[in-house]
Amino acid sequence: MSISTFVALRYLTSGRRNKFFSWIALLSIGGVAIGVATMIVVLSVINGFETELKNRFLNANAHILAFRYPNGLTNTNSWTRRIQNDFKNEITGVSPFVHYETMVIKGSVMQSVLVRGFNPRDREKVQSLDPWISPKSAVDILQKEADQKISALPDLPSIIIGTGILTILDIKIGDTVQLISPQSERLGDVQPFRVVGTYNSGLKHYDNRLIAMALPVAQRFFDMKNRVTGLEIGLIDPDKSIPISKEMREKYSLSVKEWQSFNRPLMDALEMERAVIFLIVCLIAVVAGFNILTTLFVAVTQKQKEISILKAMGATNFQIISLFLKQGFLFGLLGSIFGSLLALGVSYIIEKYQFIDLPDPYFLTNLPMEYDWRLYAVLSFLGAIICVIAGIFPAISAMKVVPSEGIRGIAKRFQ
Repeated sequence: MSISTFVALRYLTSGRRNKFFSWIALLSIGGVAIGVATMIVVLSVINGFETELKNRFLNANAHILAFRYPNGLTNTNSWTRRIQNDFKNEITGVSPFVHYETMVIKGSVMQSVLVRGFNPRDREKVQSLDPWISPKSAVDILQKEADQKISALPDLPSIIIGTGILTILDIKIGDTVQLISPQSERLGDVQPFRVVGTYNSGLKHYDNRLIAMALPVAQRFFDMKNRVTGLEIGLIDPDKSIPISKEMREKYSLSVKEWQSFNRPLMDALEMERAVIFLIVCLIAVVAGFNILTTLFVAVTQKQKEISILKAMGATNFQIISLFLKQGFLFGLLGSIFGSLLALGVSYIIEKYQFIDLPDPYFLTNLPMEYDWRLYAVLSFLGAIICVIAGIFPAISAMKVVPSEGIRGIAKRFQ
């Protein structure tokens, strides 16, 4: 162990005559720990929020939609084969869908809804439905109806409804609800449907409006015959949706939208919030740095005699500077370690007890957390580096201490 490292460790502890500095050291380490923990928790929430929203958007929407609204698409099989051949190395599947807005009625209560008709087997190739639909048998019921011809469909077809609609209309599985037919010549014509399952994506604006049914049922209900609204396309890499959708627009005479554009205002707002939070995090880091700067200046002031004695005994300016830089690094290292442990505990409590409820504009109901060891490592390293930087100016001040000050102090003791 070098002399500068040994003295730096000694300066962190209190001597018999001066316990004040050790308390300052502990408080400084605590300040760094709180600053690092705050940065980690805040960024973990932001990263978790973006990741959770992205995952739920990707499960609630296909990666790319190719459609022709309101006329719809004919020759669905031909379009499907063409897309699969042109992008065979990029896509996982293609699923035809019908999409319309209408009203659902239960008793005397009406609710605006989005109706999505699809074939569960094809949709599974685009994205899995299992995590969001309960009970699992509801998907099998829809698939059975999707395999039938329009002329053979039951008079009371099945639907899966969002959990928000379930609550708003006080519906239970097995109940019968009515949907208003927008294609009917007579205003107010309705058709009954049997509720066989629920849809819960965790996104309020979907769960409060979405109703799913088999593709032939939707085609019959909206009088589309053999037409569909469009095609849902799943990608091997969802992040490539923008260039792939651009290429599709150039190839096909279709409207094409990628999943990022479905909720563009929210994604832009998240980017803005990330920039603001990054600025706040930088300010926290600056505060922690000033805290260490103050502590090391106090150390230089209180240890001037000791520093001059070290220089009188032959310590070089580099060793004096190294001493205080190492002391700053020790502040940062200990503070970062305790800060990471504190952040881990706070994140676990927030995630486990979910005592923070989010309002409607945020789509999610609770704060999600993301545990990324790289974030912990980077912010801990950043905390230590800031403390080292904060120790540069006090170290230069310590280097300027005159050795005669320490010798004069020793001489006074012997007089």
